[in-house]
Amino acid sequence: MEKLYRLLYPMRIVLITSRRGQEDNIMAAAWCFPLSRDPPLFGVSLTGSRHSYPMIKEGGCFGINLVAPEMKEAALLCGTRSGRDVDKFAESGLAKEEGEKIDCALVGESPVSIECRLADVVKTGDHYLVVGEAVNVTKRREAKGLYQKEGRDWVEV
Repeated sequence: MEKLYRLLYPMRIVLITSRRGQEDNIMAAAWCFPLSRDPPLFGVSLTGSRHSYPMIKEGGCFGINLVAPEMKEAALLCGTRSGRDVDKFAESGLAKEEGEKIDCALVGESPVSIECRLADVVKTGDHYLVVGEAVNVTKRREAKGLYQKEGRDWVEV
């Protein structure tokens, strides 16, 4: 039962951006999914120990940034380093863009970014389901996605 959740893999890798005051952060996540069409709600599952969790709760928003295959190294850095220790925008070389509708950082290289206003946080076992209402979508280009099979075993689709 330890890796039962892996039955649903591969899962698309996204970069979750968050902002609290003057501090911005990026984390890689594979547990991101649509929850509702009307209103447009998305969920991200994260542990409370992640640096992004209090940033999203206190900042009130987050960005969902799709990852294209050429962003693999940056996504790996954002998934293995903590924003407590490093500025991941600077370290990864990813361009920071400002949201159009809300005060939210986005990833300029991402083919698609979704600006989300925090709608709810639900405790779900050892994780929190962070629910965001999509308030804007920026589509920059068409691109394949990067999907996690297990650990650092990723595939392009």
